[in-house]
Amino acid sequence: MARHSYKIPAPLNRPFLDHEISFSVGGWQVPPSPMKQILFLGGGVLVTLWAATTTFIKSAGPALIVLFVVWSLITVFYLGGLTRTRELRFMTVPALLAYLPRKARLVLTRRSADPSGFYSIVGVDDVTENGAISFSDGSLGQVYLVVGSASYLLFDEDRTSILDRVDSFWRKVPTSCEHVFITTKEPQRIYHQVANLERRNQALQVRDPDLLELQNEQYDILTGHVGGKFTSIHQYVLLKGKSADALRQGHLVLQAEVEGSSLMIKEVTMLGRDESHQMLRILYQGTTESLLG
Repeated sequence: MARHSYKIPAPLNRPFLDHEISFSVGGWQVPPSPMKQILFLGGGVLVTLWAATTTFIKSAGPALIVLFVVWSLITVFYLGGLTRTRELRFMTVPALLAYLPRKARLVLTRRSADPSGFYSIVGVDDVTENGAISFSDGSLGQVYLVVGSASYLLFDEDRTSILDRVDSFWRKVPTSCEHVFITTKEPQRIYHQVANLERRNQALQVRDPDLLELQNEQYDILTGHVGGKFTSIHQYVLLKGKSADALRQGHLVLQAEVEGSSLMIKEVTMLGRDESHQMLRILYQGTTESLLG
């Protein structure tokens, strides 16, 4: 039976500072807080009291001391808050300071510019002939074009079956392989239609000029309008493994899911170099020019 809500269980190897403690104050139940948050808030309050009673601040007027204490406590409790990923806001301060300089927020993409800034964003070293992607962090990846089963017109029984199948799939996914789902809006793929039109042309026994003109017109409509002006939603999944073996395990789990059932994924197609370049071009440049050559 599909669940109505899901949660990520706490890992067994989590650090000591990530352990959460539940307690109540005055009969009110306080939400669980990790040890790192409690220590940070406690240390911040102690430092504030020490600075207000020991340092040069104690020689200031009472109004300035109160103002300093209020400002310091607000800062401590704000930086000691948790983000959506259960990390302290204080941990985001180094990234903010690195982002403040203008040169860190401006990336030149002209052909004559230094490519280091753009390369740091993309992080892709190479794409092989079979579509295997080598990332700058040493991991390997493979892109697949996927077609799912989600729809607003599903019956309740089908929706429950799909949720159960998805839940079962993620239980089998190895933690060493990351799944990145990418949704783009790009021109419709007309490979099958053009191939079928070519087969009709080859099987044409009577080379009548009117029939040939009709086929040429159909070809122009497919390539110039359907495959050029009409866009549709495409969804890809990028398997990114820490090693070649981790990527292979992720591929086997995905392949077994497609072969075993069509509830979660109806169809999957492994992309080669040209198709992977086309997908990356949509993300980093658009559909007008070639990015990766």
